[in-house]
Amino acid sequence: MLQFYASCPIGLESLLIEELSSLGADNLKEHPTHIEFAGDLELAYKACLHSRLANRIYLCLLHDRVESVDDLYEKVNRIEWGWHFDLKHSFVVDCVTRKNNFIKHSGFAALKVKDAIVDYFHERYEQRPSIDKDNPDYRIHTLVNGTQLKIGLDLSGHSLNQRGYRDSKGRAPIKENLAAAMLIRANWPEFAAKGAAFHDPMCGTGTILIEAAMMASDMAPGLLNPYFGFHQWKQHNEELWQTILAKARRQHNKQKLNFKNQFIGSDLHRKSLLLAKENIERAGFAEIIQLENQDIRSPKALTLAQTGLVVTNPPYGERIGDEATITELYRHLGRYIKNGFEHWQMAMITIETGYAKAMGIRSHKQYKLKNGALDCQLYLFDVQANNFYEPFNPEQWNPNWQKGLSDGALMLKNRLQKNAQRFKSYLKQNNVSCYRLYDADLPEYSAAIDVYEDEIHIQEYLAPKSVPDKVAQKRLMEIQRVAAGWLKIAEAKVHIKQRQRQKGKQQYTQQSENADFKLVNEQGLSFYVNLERYLDTGLFLDHRKTRKMIMAEAKGKDFLNLFSYTGSVSVYAAKAGAKTTTVDMSKTYINWAIKNFGANDIAIYGHNFIQADCLQWLAQADTDKQFDLIFVDPPTFSNSKRMQQNFEVQSDQFELINNSMKLLRADGKLYFSNNYKKFVLSEQLLAKYHVQEITARTLPIDFQKSRNHHRCWLIQHK
Repeated sequence: MLQFYASCPIGLESLLIEELSSLGADNLKEHPTHIEFAGDLELAYKACLHSRLANRIYLCLLHDRVESVDDLYEKVNRIEWGWHFDLKHSFVVDCVTRKNNFIKHSGFAALKVKDAIVDYFHERYEQRPSIDKDNPDYRIHTLVNGTQLKIGLDLSGHSLNQRGYRDSKGRAPIKENLAAAMLIRANWPEFAAKGAAFHDPMCGTGTILIEAAMMASDMAPGLLNPYFGFHQWKQHNEELWQTILAKARRQHNKQKLNFKNQFIGSDLHRKSLLLAKENIERAGFAEIIQLENQDIRSPKALTLAQTGLVVTNPPYGERIGDEATITELYRHLGRYIKNGFEHWQMAMITIETGYAKAMGIRSHKQYKLKNGALDCQLYLFDVQANNFYEPFNPEQWNPNWQKGLSDGALMLKNRLQKNAQRFKSYLKQNNVSCYRLYDADLPEYSAAIDVYEDEIHIQEYLAPKSVPDKVAQKRLMEIQRVAAGWLKIAEAKVHIKQRQRQKGKQQYTQQSENADFKLVNEQGLSFYVNLERYLDTGLFLDHRKTRKMIMAEAKGKDFLNLFSYTGSVSVYAAKAGAKTTTVDMSKTYINWAIKNFGANDIAIYGHNFIQADCLQWLAQADTDKQFDLIFVDPPTFSNSKRMQQNFEVQSDQFELINNSMKLLRADGKLYFSNNYKKFVLSEQLLAKYHVQEITARTLPIDFQKSRNHHRCWLIQHK
């Protein structure tokens, strides 16, 4: 009896055991990502031809303990490789290593195994076989798991999920063996045997449809593949293989003659349907599978059987900003299923629980699966009226937001309530509608929550590596839910961004393609903000008091705003009656500043807007032009290509402030601010100028406990 093992995607191990057992395998043993089993050569051929779930089938040449790198070499070198292939054949070694103290790199282990095989032939024949990484005759698989070693000869030759019907032109959102697993979990083989209909309303290039048709017609998934790895193997029995192959063809042809199932696939995208049509023709199901160009938001009247199975793989929305669009798509999918497929069964795979809930159909079974690197969940639905409900609409405030909150989320709610009570009088007295409600007050909920009138801007801080991605994502969703719920704002008006240390040109990069601007009010003035497109919104809320302070001093003054961003401080100064000069390197922000002037009915004539590198502009500035007030708020670091040199606020502060002070009148005031936590003011500046830190005076109440507020200094000539 020969020993084998079969690899498979994570989550399919138990299904693969059942499949191999049905083919006649013995001594089955489950491991993560592979199954050990025993049988004869006929079983190996059947597994390669008939397995819908395996990636590859390996003949196990060695299963032993490995104690060192030298031990690995010796044990591989002792295998009788000449029994399996000759010098004329090429080979390659694939390797996976896990939890081994002396073999930590898979490439190194593969190299040692390759050396052992080459040396085996060289010692006996004084020649060596060639290595071919792209198209080898043989693939040797090495698995090192702790101290356990497996060496396998790949009998498949290629991944078995590559059935042979799909052209490389079409991007595959789902692999064939995962599609097969979905169908098996949804009990399609049983439904198919009873003549049930099948429908995929988002069929893409047709993978799920074809896999379903192959099952219903008893088509071995390997029938379209002309070549397997065992064809070159020295112990290959061609007569036995042809017998097995002929039987599989007869079974499929016989079943196809009695085919009674109805198959309909539909998709919004015509290009996908054209690729699906080609794939279906290559698989031999052109007369069986019907394709329709259909948008589920305005569906066609399809002629369908009374009962059947819907299986689909909708979009997941992996890009930032897609969530609302994708959620709405799932709501439409739910309506489509409820209106046209009552009394059917349904299976759907997705990455987000919220997407499944948006359908408004209760699921009775869920399975964890992997679609490539993505953690997914397969949901099974019994499409009956008593399982329908009205899903949460993110476009409206959810009155049931408190239902089922975790203990942590309840603590977050209480903290928002406490903060809001503390800020209430200040916000009302100062006519403030944009403010920071929360800033990582609870370590587990590490984010800043800013309110912009009737919308919410959430900046998630990068979670420590010790916090699993799933946990961080769950907490972020709780932040969104609690903030929207407590403030009585629809979740569609919650904007989420991840804030982490920005480097170089990432600093002000776009986060979304949404170019919509929102006009908000602050202390009687109006400003345009963009809550989607950039990491920062266009209005630094922590400088609210600073802006008011400058406004109180600006009447009749000449005001210079360096690193002006969107010019909000200039607006305050101009509204008070100052003549302003606004300087920033970004054309986008200069235009934004002009837009903010317009929003406050300030004529731009008499005000200067300069797009320039502030450091270079200062170095070349005419010192005859003097200012009464200067505001300097540089970034912590910048290495923009438009700058002649890199800038670091700690090391470059003296040159920046000194050049700025050359433009300040003798009785003028310069306000200098930055956000670098470890910033230390230069001793040279302290010696040359009168310097006073005024951070406490410039921080509004909603930023006094913030982890990322600015610091501010008043600098004057001595």
